[in-house]
Amino acid sequence: MWILKFKVLDIESPLTQAIKNNNVEVFYYPVNNYSKSRRHYFVLVGKIYGEPESRRKYFREIRKLKNARNGRRLEFLELEGDCFVMITSHAETRESKLMVGVAYNPELIHFEPVIWHKDGWEEFKVASIGRKNLEKLISVGESEYEFELLEFKKEKLKNFGFLTIFPELTKKQEEILNLALNNGYYEYPRKISLDKLTILTKTSFSTIQEHIRKAENKILNFVIRAMKK
Repeated sequence: MWILKFKVLDIESPLTQAIKNNNVEVFYYPVNNYSKSRRHYFVLVGKIYGEPESRRKYFREIRKLKNARNGRRLEFLELEGDCFVMITSHAETRESKLMVGVAYNPELIHFEPVIWHKDGWEEFKVASIGRKNLEKLISVGESEYEFELLEFKKEKLKNFGFLTIFPELTKKQEEILNLALNNGYYEYPRKISLDKLTILTKTSFSTIQEHIRKAENKILNFVIRAMKK
């Protein structure tokens, strides 16, 4: 199987702008796409990461696209915590027909979610049983977009990732874990201590330690079990 990993930089889109404006990251799967009444429709399922208020602001900004007459339009949005289902659309153009034909080719396989980084770029990893579909994707990407090729090789599947198999954390566990991660608690050397995290969260040391330990235990158990399979 042929594997292609690439980035698309500086995408001019209100969805990208909302990511950058609110300093959040989105992991999503492009589930489906279709055309109707000279518009392209895109169905995504995903998870959003960032501070709680940043996530709320992001979706408030996205909802403003519901009445958009030009460009990207929001057709449907359903939220549950930090998970969402979203359908957007835009008018058919020469560029969009070309992009949809190669990037949303049903012969491509998404083994990992697309990463929509807070700086605005997107990272994709797709696979195909032959290399021609991927070569065409590279050609269109390089001619139409700011495209960065990261990996293109033939190999057997070693791993996969789906949003629904992630370990489920409580809302508080996820908030504190995100806060710890964003403030450098897991960097080496650490940029913040548990004592300082208690000040940011206005909780006791024992409470924040309990939330972090329980969240780490869920994630590590999941990862180690997955590695053994």
